[in-house]
Amino acid sequence: MPIIFARVDDRLVHGQVVQAWLPELNIDEVVVPCSKAQEKHLNKNLLRLSLPFEYDLTVLEPKNCVKYITDSPKRILLLMRSLQDLQPLLEDGLQIKSVNIGGMHYKEQAQKLAENVFVSELDKTTLKILNDLGIEIETRQVPSSKSISIKDILQL
Repeated sequence: MPIIFARVDDRLVHGQVVQAWLPELNIDEVVVPCSKAQEKHLNKNLLRLSLPFEYDLTVLEPKNCVKYITDSPKRILLLMRSLQDLQPLLEDGLQIKSVNIGGMHYKEQAQKLAENVFVSELDKTTLKILNDLGIEIETRQVPSSKSISIKDILQL
């Protein structure tokens, strides 16, 4: 499977991704799962403009993501806005070993786990599911930052 890195970041494409992660990981394409309901909150043109021209960008319905990723010859960064964007992909058979949480910013009644990582009760449930599937969950902003295990913080 050509997923090189899976990242949850509510900002999607921004400076840390473009300046630090993409060059470090030698990525060809960024894939963003996005349902029709979420599409009104996603500006594909702005995402495209945010990426340097040498990187492809594909925004797909979650139900089409796994087949696309499996069939792709490209090195992919799977970039999701929330943990809940990852769950349907796993249910469809996506297999990943780890997920990086780059930013899940403040929201009402959320617990702060680390800088820029706030989780709701739903997020905690999803993190437990990921952990139970054997998926390593870490947070760090850029490759040179220290990796912090979410499993250790939440004692999953």
